[in-house]
Amino acid sequence: MRRNRFKAHPTLVMLVAVVFTALSLAVPAAYATVSRAAKTTATQVLTWTAGDDYTRYASAPTTAVAGPATIVFENSAATGNTTGMPHTLTFDTSNSDYNTDVSLNIQASPSDSNGGRHTAEVTLTPGVYHYFCAMPGHQLMSGELIVTAAPGDDTTAPETSATVSGTKDASGNFVSSATVTVTASDSESGVASIQYSLDNAAFVTYSKPVDVSSVGHHMLAYKATDKAGNTSPVKSVEFTVVAAPPEDKTPPDTSATVSGTKDASGNYVSTATVTVTASDTESGVAKIEYSLDGAAYVAYTAPVGVSSVGRHTFAYRATDKAGNASLVKSVEFTVVAAPPEDRTPPQASASVSGTKNDSGDYVGSATVTVTASDTESGVAKIEYSLDGGPYLQYSAPVVIDRAGSHTFVYRATDKVGNTSTPQSLSLTIVDSKPPADCPETDSHSTVFVGSINTGVPNRVTANGCTINELIEDHRAWDNHGAFVSHVGEIVATLRKEGILDQREAAEIKKAAAQSDIGMPKRGSAGH
Repeated sequence: MRRNRFKAHPTLVMLVAVVFTALSLAVPAAYATVSRAAKTTATQVLTWTAGDDYTRYASAPTTAVAGPATIVFENSAATGNTTGMPHTLTFDTSNSDYNTDVSLNIQASPSDSNGGRHTAEVTLTPGVYHYFCAMPGHQLMSGELIVTAAPGDDTTAPETSATVSGTKDASGNFVSSATVTVTASDSESGVASIQYSLDNAAFVTYSKPVDVSSVGHHMLAYKATDKAGNTSPVKSVEFTVVAAPPEDKTPPDTSATVSGTKDASGNYVSTATVTVTASDTESGVAKIEYSLDGAAYVAYTAPVGVSSVGRHTFAYRATDKAGNASLVKSVEFTVVAAPPEDRTPPQASASVSGTKNDSGDYVGSATVTVTASDTESGVAKIEYSLDGGPYLQYSAPVVIDRAGSHTFVYRATDKVGNTSTPQSLSLTIVDSKPPADCPETDSHSTVFVGSINTGVPNRVTANGCTINELIEDHRAWDNHGAFVSHVGEIVATLRKEGILDQREAAEIKKAAAQSDIGMPKRGSAGH
């Protein structure tokens, strides 16, 4: 910095001295007392001097020992002040980054009553003090005083730690190299040195992070010594360095699939969804990109839905972490508009075949054939109900071979859920006999259990026998429980076959439990 030199006029020097003498009288009482006599009771003397230079002190201590100290600040002709300019020595108590336990503000001028030399008695503690010149225009006159613990007072070794950094593989090994950073701190006398040993070699001075690039397992031991001679216990970190894998020059493998609802021509109805996959066994996939119908490539993050009607080309590519890009591939597909919503149920019809007598009744048996058609979504299923029973799936013509009058109800449902209005036909079978394996012939219209009428229709089951014929309660039963169990097994089978619904099954089991069939001292009950 360039300084202006001038010879001060005596009157000007006297005026400045008077002004700064007045300023010195205004120094707060909280500052350390400045002794006008050169008394020294401390064990150490720390001296600052100032001269003509207003950018820095002429001299200043950099270190001290904790404890009592005599602060000397001299700004006089003897220290190089030829202009009479006053200076101050101020200890900063406003910055928490520094020690703030010494409040000191000494103003000195060659023309003051002490001839520019002043002293103050203070007590220093370990740490760092920041000092500066408080006079206007003297902000550059500042520095730091490092205070360490007095010899013999510090018996605590430094605190130490180490971290290992670098690029790791999936197993936690460091690829190519590892860097070990050691830190140490000491709040009393301060850290004097840090040392380390790599793989049991001799300890050497640590001055910067240690790079280890040799392949293998390593151990770095470290310790620190403070200025009072205390050495920390030896600590260590272990790590493994592995060689970098061979350079990846192979691009990722890519593929794409198109999904959605197709029509008979293979076109996608309403929307087609394109899913892209990419894999890379070396450096790994970094990104996938796609272009739809020649547009700019954009990042692929999730399956892409395409709903605009027409022919489309979906191009895609992938890049791995080493920068290798795959060849562009593409898939083509066509999206068509969805047909109008199907709200029309199927058309269903039924026909009966068999041998008739003169009265129009079917002799022995009759076969009912049901057909259904749907010109929109198509037929999904046909169902039928015989004599008021639950609807059953129709898969083949139904043979009715039990004597009596029968009602056959049928309906059809298309693929979007539209169900036709149930239609029915009635027919009568004559001269029919039950199958030979039916326990007995029972022509009741409803199911009876003993003398209890359940109200459930006595339907023909899958083997041609009626429900009552399967139950057959005329034979002798060892006990009531055996009969109830027998009925329960039959009902479970008929429920599974769809002959009975849940309510009907419950009614029959309830009647079996309430009947007296199988009770002691009673014979089998008849219908």
